Amino acid sequence: MTTTTDLDFAAREALRLLGPDPENWVSDRSGIDHNVTIVGGSGSGSTFAFALRRAGIGRVTVIDEALDEAHAGVWLTRARMKKLRTPKNLPGPELGIPALSFQAWYEARHGGEAYAALDRIPRVAWAEYLSWYRHFLGIPVRYQTKLVWIEPDADFFRLHLEVNGVAQVETTRKIIFANGVAGTGGPNIPPVLASLPRTLYAHTADAIDFNNLRGKTVAVLGAAASAFDAAGVALESGAKAVHLFARRSAIASLPVNRLRGYPGAYYNYPQLPDAARWFQAWRFHQVGSR
Repeated sequence: MTTTTDLDFAAREALRLLGPDPENWVSDRSGIDHNVTIVGGSGSGSTFAFALRRAGIGRVTVIDEALDEAHAGVWLTRARMKKLRTPKNLPGPELGIPALSFQAWYEARHGGEAYAALDRIPRVAWAEYLSWYRHFLGIPVRYQTKLVWIEPDADFFRLHLEVNGVAQVETTRKIIFANGVAGTGGPNIPPVLASLPRTLYAHTADAIDFNNLRGKTVAVLGAAASAFDAAGVALESGAKAVHLFARRSAIASLPVNRLRGYPGAYYNYPQLPDAARWFQAWRFHQVGSR
């Protein structure tokens, strides 16, 4: 029986058996810097980068406006839940390679019994796994690189960037947006708050110092996931009381898109017509719970 102290032995073997990454089959074109630019370097962006590599698509760049890896994505910044809300066994960044899954990574470090005891994936553990995934697979992310605007040309795009605060233009054939909540247009602050001092309110997307709320009565506008997370942290940090305000007549608690967790929907969802997927997005918004 072979034993090893290499926690990543199974993952290394899986990549070895897969064989080398295919060579880039996309022809170069004069004046084009990248075949694909991925905006956002956290979980989804890293997964897309690995998938494109295994598909033989080269000259892929991943950009992120965050200062560094620790500030990218939501898991170590704006996310405040203790555990992920999705089931722990949903398909993820492993792309069908079991040795690259969260379960394999977690069991290699904590054992099978520890994984079996998890009801949901701890948020910080998920962030650690994504960091391992990125480094183990050698996926480079260009931090401090902000996409300012996109200028379309005939059959490519000019990306106007700020790289370490310096304006820069690059060209790309395709763009993948993997910037999560940050890509939905930014925080929505009710106009009624605009005249208040900025020290009196914050959006859940902000870096909130909850210790400053100790002994205070806090109002939370909204009653969805991030609202409850913020309310919980405020109470844990010593807030005197927290009141949630919602426009709906009842709390939106039915996870309508959880049905997509079964394989028939999960694997075939991208094949649905645009109109059907748009209708589902509208339906989720109307119900108010994902």
